[in-house]
Amino acid sequence: MDIILMIVVFGAIMYFLMIRPQQKRMKEHQQMVDSLAPGSRVLLTSGVFATIVHAGERQFIVELAPGVEVTVLKGHVSRAVTADEEEFEFDDAPVVTDADADVQDAPVATDEELRAMFDEPARDDVVSDEPRTDGPVIDDPNRPDTDTDKR
Repeated sequence: MDIILMIVVFGAIMYFLMIRPQQKRMKEHQQMVDSLAPGSRVLLTSGVFATIVHAGERQFIVELAPGVEVTVLKGHVSRAVTADEEEFEFDDAPVVTDADADVQDAPVATDEELRAMFDEPARDDVVSDEPRTDGPVIDDPNRPDTDTDKR
């Protein structure tokens, strides 16, 4: 009889220390997810910050960056994010750095100039119906024009 009592007591301890708190956390998470609306900033379980664009029954469409939208399951929303938790703020204007400005001002080389830089002959005048012989030779027995098929 003592063993049965010990099993019951141990089961009760397991329930109150492990199962009940987990159920409580799941219920709170479900209420938090249900309270989210389009425009809310969230943190996904992958560690990515996103803005909810559309909310469905089981999924959210979230915007990761301006113009980048993905669909995620509601269960993959870790928590709502407050404004003081974010370090960066996105806007739709492209960011131009000094390096970008230098690249935009650089002249663009033509195909002829690139060929001359790399000593590559122009391919327009190299037209031939003969098979190339400069590559590796592959002996494929399934190929119809090989010597093995002429038995």
